[in-house]
Amino acid sequence: MDIESRVKDIIFGLSNSDKFENDSTLKEDLALDSILMVTLLIEVEEAFGIELDESDMNPFDLSTVQDIIQLVKKYCEDN
Repeated sequence: MDIESRVKDIIFGLSNSDKFENDSTLKEDLALDSILMVTLLIEVEEAFGIELDESDMNPFDLSTVQDIIQLVKKYCEDN
């Protein structure tokens, strides 16, 4: 499974919405509150075997599905 599909599976599990696109917003469109955002980041770390830097976990920088996909790609390409 590719990065995009795995990230979307994680988001689906948290939002229970299967109708979202890469430009869907995590907070407004998918109703992920701050606790679900933390859960999302933890699940991403576990699923991809990465450890996110605190500086990359700014909720203002992570507003869309695509933002999460790009974040994971950044860490997976570095490995």
